[in-house]
Amino acid sequence: MHRIGIVVAGVMLLFFVAVSNGVAGTRDNCIAKCKEAANFVKTNGIKAAVKEISIRHNRFTWNDGVSYVFLMDMDCKMLAHPVKPEMAQADNLIETKDVNGKAFFVDFIKAAQKGKGWTRYDWPVPGQEVIKPKHTFIYRIPDTQYFVGSGFYVMSPGVFY
Repeated sequence: MHRIGIVVAGVMLLFFVAVSNGVAGTRDNCIAKCKEAANFVKTNGIKAAVKEISIRHNRFTWNDGVSYVFLMDMDCKMLAHPVKPEMAQADNLIETKDVNGKAFFVDFIKAAQKGKGWTRYDWPVPGQEVIKPKHTFIYRIPDTQYFVGSGFYVMSPGVFY
């Protein structure tokens, strides 16, 4: 019995480490891509950034297009979105809600006002007919009225995309 307990504990430890590394890697990827996109805006200007980020598969998308960076302004206007470009047609998204009624763009603005932060809401997974919990990192582009965001989906307990 003692050996079984040790084996089970070892397997659980390995699972925890694998899941933790997956989350850390996913979180780190979102942060890195947001900072890379912010640098692109600062270096190339807002028009070039809107053009680049609006492309479905651009330098700021990865994970077969499931993971991506979007660009907004502090008035809650979507400037560029590679998966849902129609969002850029709206004057303001502040009252947009997820399937649970959460006005998550409010959280985006709050995070951007602080300079950066994480939000959580439910959102459709690109290329799939499913809505899953999404954790999104918001990063304010220094000395501008713009911010970028990127997130990952929780597909099931311990599985992130």
